[in-house]
Amino acid sequence: MQPGELVGYASELGLKALSITDHDTVEGLDIAEKECEGRGIEFIPGIEFTTKLDIPQMELHILGYGFDREDTELLKKTDEARNNAFKYARKVCSMLESYDWTIDYSVLENASGILTKHDICTSVLKGDITNYDFHNEWLGENSRFYVEIEKFKAEEAIRTIHEAGGKAICAHLLRSLDMFGSTQMLSTVAGSLIHGGIDGFEVFYGNSTKKQIETMYNICRKHDLLMTGGSDFHGHARKGRCSLGGYNTYGINYNQQRLIDMLRIKRTGIGSFTESANKERVLQKV
Repeated sequence: MQPGELVGYASELGLKALSITDHDTVEGLDIAEKECEGRGIEFIPGIEFTTKLDIPQMELHILGYGFDREDTELLKKTDEARNNAFKYARKVCSMLESYDWTIDYSVLENASGILTKHDICTSVLKGDITNYDFHNEWLGENSRFYVEIEKFKAEEAIRTIHEAGGKAICAHLLRSLDMFGSTQMLSTVAGSLIHGGIDGFEVFYGNSTKKQIETMYNICRKHDLLMTGGSDFHGHARKGRCSLGGYNTYGINYNQQRLIDMLRIKRTGIGSFTESANKERVLQKV
């Protein structure tokens, strides 16, 4: 779904604010902001950096909100991520072809923005197998065919977002830990991110369980951190996602507008972000 289409759909649903957090790119933000202005929707610039942790060794996603999208260092990181994605796509396509899969390279050549696993799935001529099932079997982290993509460290993404004047949020931490069989490391990982200057955690994520939400909620309460939420909507055709604007809260109260107000405040340094106001608020991330 293109940025303009997404904003139009958000308008149909009656959303008052929107942040688009594409992986490792800011392409599309200008178009989305212009569309939001025309429809009376408040727009928050966003990005989702694909990063890595060393302990445990795993992929981690760091969201950035409210940053200067023309910041030189941030754009250098997106260029680096684009190059990494291109090299990754070449390795994966070579691996798939070694198993006799046929790839339509025109799909990859015409892909907008940074190359993603979704683009690779779409490019493979695979008959009746859905992209979702193909991804899990051939590209997912738990697949025996998994190919690692080069990533920069989580603390680099946090620092880059801060220096660009934005807030850094760790996305769906419990989901990521669960995917790598490392939920027992939650306290260690969360503590390391907090020490590294993370501004908050994505508490309300997609189809999170009540226990998962309460766990992340309590971490943010204890450390006075921002709380965000999002459906992780990737278009109507994607399985395993919530609808735009949808996620579970299990009755936990929050004030979305207060969080949006806080995300408007630009950073003036790279130290740990603190505010005297209550930060138990949520923003719709897509």
